[in-house]
Parts: sequence; structure tokens; C-alpha cells
Amino acid sequence: MTWLTPLFGGIVLASVIPPLVALYFLRLRRTRRDIPSTMLWKRSVEDVRANAPFQRLRFNLLLLLQLLLLILLGIALMQPSFDAGSLHDGRTVLLIDRSASMNVADGDEQGRTRLEVAKEAAIERIESLHAGGIFGGSDAEIMVVGFSDDPAIRTPFTDSRQEAIAAVEGIEPTDGRSLIGPAFDLARAYTTIVDPDSQSGPGEAPAALEIWSDGRVQDLPEQVLKPGETLQYHRVGEPETTNTGIASIAAERPYDQPGKIQVFVAVENPDLEPRQIDLQLAVDGSVRSITPAPIDVPGARVDPGLGRIPGRRQFAFTPIEQSSGAVIEASILGEDGLAVDNVAAMVVPPARSMKVALVGLDRPVLRSLLEGMPLESLDVISASRFAAISEEQAEEQWDLVILADPALQMESLPPGRYLSFGTAPPIDGLRNFGEPASGVIVRRTRDTHPVFRMVNLDDLFIGRLAKVIPGSGVSVLAESGDGPLILEVERGPIHLVHVAFDPLDSNWPYLRSFVNFTANTVDYLGTVGDALTSSAGVPGRPITVRLPADATDVKILPPGGEPLDLRPGQTGLVSWGPVRKAGLHEITWQEPDQPERSRRMVAVNQLDRDERRIGAAESVEIGTAAVQGQRARTGGRRWQDLWPWILVAVIGLSFVEWILWQRQVGAG
Repeated sequence: MTWLTPLFGGIVLASVIPPLVALYFLRLRRTRRDIPSTMLWKRSVEDVRANAPFQRLRFNLLLLLQLLLLILLGIALMQPSFDAGSLHDGRTVLLIDRSASMNVADGDEQGRTRLEVAKEAAIERIESLHAGGIFGGSDAEIMVVGFSDDPAIRTPFTDSRQEAIAAVEGIEPTDGRSLIGPAFDLARAYTTIVDPDSQSGPGEAPAALEIWSDGRVQDLPEQVLKPGETLQYHRVGEPETTNTGIASIAAERPYDQPGKIQVFVAVENPDLEPRQIDLQLAVDGSVRSITPAPIDVPGARVDPGLGRIPGRRQFAFTPIEQSSGAVIEASILGEDGLAVDNVAAMVVPPARSMKVALVGLDRPVLRSLLEGMPLESLDVISASRFAAISEEQAEEQWDLVILADPALQMESLPPGRYLSFGTAPPIDGLRNFGEPASGVIVRRTRDTHPVFRMVNLDDLFIGRLAKVIPGSGVSVLAESGDGPLILEVERGPIHLVHVAFDPLDSNWPYLRSFVNFTANTVDYLGTVGDALTSSAGVPGRPITVRLPADATDVKILPPGGEPLDLRPGQTGLVSWGPVRKAGLHEITWQEPDQPERSRRMVAVNQLDRDERRIGAAESVEIGTAAVQGQRARTGGRRWQDLWPWILVAVIGLSFVEWILWQRQVGAG
């Protein structure tokens, strides 16, 4: 039990009890009445004979009742209440994790999710911080922050209990990652620490940080507590919870069978014990394939320097016939701790053949290479013809244009997708300078880029390299000691991959890497912006797609939500986000002279490795300090005020005292 205002109640008792007792010491002044004799009123006779103003204190039930009433009233003014936890008279930041792992249903015995339990426990904490009565109490100010990929301040510092509780209740789950650094930055922006050693007021006191989480906060070890700050970790969830999830999904159409699709899936197991799983492949909601036998996924291994490394298994489904566009979904059959990473989807475009233009009549190597590819059409034109088409501003005729004529002279490139060789074309971000370099070899390449799939440039020797200065927004894909070799530029409707040397000035045409690079680049540029490459998304990041320039009435339908209006940019780009939930998002729009709305599906998947490990951490590390977690419990003791019940007792005793006084007066 605690007393919130004991001094105030003590002062009241010391002020009223002595005068009450003194009144009972005073001799009663009776009304003068004529009576035959006083022999039957012995007490009255004694009063008449007494000359002193005081009398001897006798037993009186009214005095006892009145003393009891005053004592109870004084105790009520002291505001006694049950102690439900420590108080923090100052600023408290409640940080509630709402990442994907907080959706695991092991928060308590009732099977509620971790987030539901965390919110209830945080509300109980708010009530304890605001314990008190009408005569005093805690001076706590509370900020509520929900964090995942990006923080959301539900309420800034407030001394309102109702406002803080409503802020906690409004926190919604997401499928994002657990990152707390941005939440710390926002919370500290609202806290002004004038003097860390001074505790003169809540505005100058360092904030107390309290986290409700399962402890799998990815960037918490990178954070550092400021002087005077404290951190309390409320653990939600069970330490031992199994989970296996999809780590990646990819699909491709075999080069010689464009009407088929082959899907590749990688599965990871963050637990130490190995698992067996079954994979299912569905196309547009219809099951097309199931693994013939359970897949053995090895358990995680612990590396002293790298920590726990999850076990991984890759699986390739047999190619399926699918010439049209489709939504492909891979899923793990059965249930485990986290459901969101058991499903991964992707959107693939229909099979098609591209229209390609080769600008350069004297390019037999490139021409023969392109003629061997499954293209819908190949137009070989001169530089002057292409310049004339550009000046006429004719509609785009090709999916890809290959610029291989050094005689090309243009002031600007028309919208389109380009692969260029030699001299840099006229586009912002590329500028030739100085004399060409000779005897150049490759120093570094971005091997993960799609154009370098099965491409090895170690044997490439360049006799003449045009030096290029890349501007802002230009990606260097390969470089040498003398400058960039291969660059990628995207400027609104123009997407360009530029090779800063002529293949004829090198040994590249004699290497297999030239064939693979050309095929990869044609495929990459020819399909960029299609659903297969633009629809991959992750929670916490925005969805960005390119729509036709004349698209109107653009809407997006998130999974389980209501349609929302979008406004495309001048270049046709439309963005929405950050995305909160994984699943399929449908974007629709209206085009002129089209009776029906066009649509595009965008798949958002939760494939994060850290979120896949869902066992709650017993302790967390922040900087070099370790903070032991306390199990977040609900339904425990709260601050229970006693003074209202004491006041009720005072009122009841007052009624009894009044009845007794009336009887005594009537008897007298």
C-alpha cells in the first residue's frame, strides 16, 4: 500500500480532532427552566454547582463516532492505494513492436497474438503511471510509439490517461521488419534535455524507454542510450517457437520454351532442429504442383563470429505450361509459428516476342546474334533513318533499340529502352571527356545484376575505351582502372544500358560472355517495367509502377482493404506506401477508348531472415549493455484506490451519528 498525499491528510487531522475533543470538555450551558425540585437530576445539580467552564470528560458514543469519522476522512485525504508497480514522475516513452513476428499467436494461454498481449500490458502500465486521485498523483507524461520498418507516433507526450490508452489501442499490426532506431530518433526529438543532471521538471528529465517486443529488434544493438535514459524490456512470446519460411522465389521462361515457366523457391529454417516440409505451387489460385516427397531442411548452425546461420534448401519445380500472364504462388503446407512467410507470390507477364531495332548497318556480329534470338521482329536501320524517326516524333515502334553506329548524331533520345556501344548517346548523366584509354582490363563488376547472369569478364581486353563521367543517378555496372565500362541510366521514360567501348575494339566478340551479356541485356531491357520485374515488393517500402501516360482514375486495392485513389506523376510513375501488409495489391486505371478498366497485380512478400526467427529473446543488447527481459503479463494487480471506499464509509457513519444525536436530543 502507498500513501499519495499523507502530509495533507495529517494536517487536516491535526487541525480538526483537538477542537472536537475540547468541545466535549466544556460545560454544557443549559436553558433556564422552573421546576419543582432538582433531586431527580443529580447530573444537572452538579453542573449548577460547578463554577469552572470545563467538565470531566465522560464516555460518549457520539464523541467516538465523530472521532472515527474525522480519522477516516483524514485517511481518505491521504489517498491510500494498492501498489501496482513503480512510478516514474517524468516522461515515459512506450515503444510497442508491431512487426511481422508480433503476429505469432503465443502471447498467452488464450492464444492471442503477441501484439494483442503487448497492447493490453501497455494499457495496464499507463493506468499504473497515472494512479492517483483528485488531490494529487503522478506527474507522468507518456508518449506512445508503434515501430516496425517506420515508426508511427500514436501520441506525443501527454498527461491524459484516456489519450494514451486510445493511442495504444489504435496500433495496428504490420508484416514489416522490426527496426527501432527511427523510433528512438523521433522520441528524442520530442524530449528536451536541458541538463542531464537536473531533475527540476518533466521537460528537463531524460525519458524512460519501455519496449514491448519479442526482442528480435534488428538494429537495437546499434543503438546507444543517452545520458540519463533508462531502458526496460517487456518480453512478449515464448522463447522456443518453431518456424520455417520461404526465403526467396523466382521464375523464368526457358530460353527455348517461352511458353513455359519454371519456378525456383528457397526455404530457410532458423531453428536448430531440422524440419521436413511440403511445397505447393499454385497459378491464379489453382494448384499446379506439389513436391512428391517432403523436403528436408537442415537446422541452423551457430558460428562464433556470425551467430546463428539458418539452414537453407532450394527447390526447382518442373516447368509448367503458362503462355499467358499469371499470379504464381508458392506456399509451405501445414502450420508453424508465423504464417506470413509461408506464402510467397510473384506476377509474371505473358510470353511475348520483342521488337528490336539495330541502329548500325555494318554490324554483322550483332546482327547474327540477334537473328538467332526468338524476336518478333528485327529491323536493321541506319543512323540517319533513326534520327529522322526521332525528329518526326513518331510513336514508339520497338521494345528495344540497340545503338551501335558511331556516326549517330542526335540532340536527344526519344522515349524508349536502349543498349548502346561506344560513344555516349545524348542523355543527361553521361558525358565523354579526354582521350580514350588503351589496354584496359576489367577491375570490378556488379555480378548480382541481371545483365551479368552467367557472364565472366575476367578475360576481356579492351584496346580503346571512351572515358565517361557518370552523373547523379547513374549506376556503374562494371569499371576499370581508367573509368566506367558499363553503365545504367534511367531518366523518366528513357532506360539505357551503355557500354563505353566498341566491341570491335576488344576481344569481346570472341568470348562467350559477349553472347550471354547481349541476350541478358535484351531480355532485361525488353521486360523492364513489366510485372515480372516491377511487381516485387516487401513490407515497409512503397509500391512503384509505371502506367500509361493517359491513365486516369487510378486506384489501388490492398489485401483485405478498401480501394484508395492514386495520382500518377508526369512520367506515368505512381507510388503508394509504405506497404503495411504482405499479399497481392491490385492497381486499376482507366484509359481513353477502353470500355473496361486495366489492371496490374503487385505481389508483396515478407522474406526477411530476422523476422523468420520468432523465438522471443530472454534479453536484449543495446550498445554494449545487456537488458534482461521481464515477462509482459496481463490481468495482474493494478493501482487500486481505497479513498473512495473510505468516503463511502464516512457518509454511512455520518448518517448513523445523526440518528443517534437526534435520539439523544429528543430524550433530553
